Amino acid sequence: MTHRTTTIAAAALALLSITAVAVPARAQKSAQADALFKEGKALMEQHDYAEACKAFAASNKVDPAVSTMLNLADCREKNLQLASAFGVFRDVERMTRDDRDQQALTDVARDRAAKLEPRLSYLIVNVPDESRVDGLTITRNGEIVDAATWNRALPVDGGEYVIEGKAPGHEAWSTKVTVKFENDKQSVDVPKFKELPIDPDAIGGGGGGALRGPEGHGMPGKRKAAIGLGVAGLAGLVTGVVFELAARSDYDASSKEPDDVRQQDLYDNANNERTIAIVTGGLGVLCAGAAVYLWMTGAPADHHDATALRIVPSVRPDGVGVVFAGGF
Repeated sequence: MTHRTTTIAAAALALLSITAVAVPARAQKSAQADALFKEGKALMEQHDYAEACKAFAASNKVDPAVSTMLNLADCREKNLQLASAFGVFRDVERMTRDDRDQQALTDVARDRAAKLEPRLSYLIVNVPDESRVDGLTITRNGEIVDAATWNRALPVDGGEYVIEGKAPGHEAWSTKVTVKFENDKQSVDVPKFKELPIDPDAIGGGGGGALRGPEGHGMPGKRKAAIGLGVAGLAGLVTGVVFELAARSDYDASSKEPDDVRQQDLYDNANNERTIAIVTGGLGVLCAGAAVYLWMTGAPADHHDATALRIVPSVRPDGVGVVFAGGF
């Protein structure tokens, strides 16, 4: 058997395996959908329309079919879910209108939808410009109302609706509205949202973990920067010390290494490590110095005199000069 023949045979076997798995799965779905459809029919005969609609919807979800959708639409109409029924009839019309073999179904769906349309109830959610704050979300019974549909009359099933509005930094709002099952029109006006009061603790002024200065004042920006620079300075100094120790170790090892090539490698490594030590150590010193300066000059206004860095002239018998004074 040639390689090509073997490949074709393997591909055919794989296809047969997939088909063998897919066919039973498809048949199982079809059987489940059929059982749910029959249950829906039986419930319709008992005039239990609410449960019948659930059965038809479940059947169509398992195995979508135009016939199931027509029965679902008919059921919802009888259950006075007129907007839902209208929507399903329109879906069937769109799905079948390009298929001549299903022209009869298209005509039925179009006719039923046309007869339902004058009976529909509508709900308008009015959102004026002054209510449109950033991040606003409007929901109807927990489902988001698309902003493109605001201020527009939309067909809805009859019943009670909870309209809610939420936006960051604003108080939430909600209201209820009842829509009649047939030929009704209701509207809800979304009010201007009230801004939530600003919590000083929430913007850095307080809280159990906030940094605070004397007498409850928030820590000034300079002192916060000083802490950051101090940490950076400490890190730089520690890094410098580590690399300096490594450099000394390599210098020592280089002086004792008998192999010339290895000796040169160790010496080069030591030079690189010392360079890093000098740079990071120098940066650490600069950061530490800047941190001290910012801390001393960054006291709160009412404690400025006690903590500020001051330059004081000094006159002594042996000469003149200046003295840097300050405190923490």
